[in-house]
Amino acid sequence: MGQEAAIGGSGKSGKALRDALRSVKRSDEEQARRLVDGSAMRDLLAAIERASDHLLAYPVKETATPGELHAQGMRYLLGLVTTGIAQTSQLSDPDYPKIVRSPDSEAKWGAENVDNQYLWCRVSPASSYLVRGNRENVFEALLETKDGYMQLGDDQVFDTLLLTDCECDANGDFEILLAAEKPADWTGNFMSMPPDTQYWCVRQYFADWAVERPARFEIERIGGLGVPAPPLEPNRMADHLDEAALWIEQTTVFWQEWVTQLRDDHVKGRLMEAAPFVGGADDIVYGNDWWSLEPDEAMIVEFDAPDARYWQIQLCDVWFRTMDWATHQTGLNHAQAYVHPDGRARFVFSAEDPGIQNWIDTMGTLEGMIQYRYIWSKNRPAPAVTICRFKDVKDHLPTDTPPFDEGARREQLAIRHRHLARREPAT
Repeated sequence: MGQEAAIGGSGKSGKALRDALRSVKRSDEEQARRLVDGSAMRDLLAAIERASDHLLAYPVKETATPGELHAQGMRYLLGLVTTGIAQTSQLSDPDYPKIVRSPDSEAKWGAENVDNQYLWCRVSPASSYLVRGNRENVFEALLETKDGYMQLGDDQVFDTLLLTDCECDANGDFEILLAAEKPADWTGNFMSMPPDTQYWCVRQYFADWAVERPARFEIERIGGLGVPAPPLEPNRMADHLDEAALWIEQTTVFWQEWVTQLRDDHVKGRLMEAAPFVGGADDIVYGNDWWSLEPDEAMIVEFDAPDARYWQIQLCDVWFRTMDWATHQTGLNHAQAYVHPDGRARFVFSAEDPGIQNWIDTMGTLEGMIQYRYIWSKNRPAPAVTICRFKDVKDHLPTDTPPFDEGARREQLAIRHRHLARREPAT
């Protein structure tokens, strides 16, 4: 997440789909009729069916269990449906704002960062909002006002604020005003909402998963408390169903085009250097590429640890989702990874555990997307890649690489399991 399909050719048919769907203009009367006669819902279901067909038709390298990747593809689609439904409900009314977690460990999309919790809230520059919260002990959070989702062609970030730059009291409590313009008498934390603003978003960064807890956020529209919501008009509900259909189908098509471009450009044994992307925050650079291995192969990726507040590396699947980070070690950040005395971080990507701390589990898959991020970094070290037989991995690592036994691995994964409960509490 946080990337634009900026590589050549990516997103063309997805953009055409988006523009075609958005170009359909219907009157309120026609929308009300479409809702009542069932057309709006049937159109949503048809969009879901087309998205399913699109995913099932995508060529994949099968795992040892035939159909497993397509099972994951259908799980991905269910997550997109869940998020699309959120667009029609919790994220549909800026007058009654709600903060929604998306993506998360179940509803994944857009190559989200395994170290992030993403929060979205629908807002409007026609109103002002007060955000209250407590920073707890989260490593960092990046707050943004923006126009929407980049896969829908909305990639503008208007204002940003780091949680560490927020004025907090001794208990960590804070308030943030969101408004089109900063009032002359306001001296506290402030974020601007230019005319095209549609969302207020938060990316919470976790480094030490064993101890960090997410910051807490609440939002209210100033002047909106105690005012009951008006009845839901049928034309507006039809609009919401159309928006969900667009979100689900466009997200499916757009990110698969991204994946196809990466796969087509892939050179085995190469990993692209980190670069900024349109739609990403100013302080983030991404290294995006494809990976492909034979069943008996492993991939070693190494680079000088960057001079950065935060960095990480992770795997995504062919559906442009991060692989299971909650019960498998499919990504590591600067606080979790071992850095050798020579200042280089070395990672082994393989299906089998090589017995070192920096193992990235491919979960038996043979290809997918590999991604790394340097954030608030003063340099961009280029990675080196070695492909070898799994049995020869240790011949390509420094002799002083510490061993990592089964008990240490169990505890490493147990930290992830406990962290998930804190990051995604029951609602």
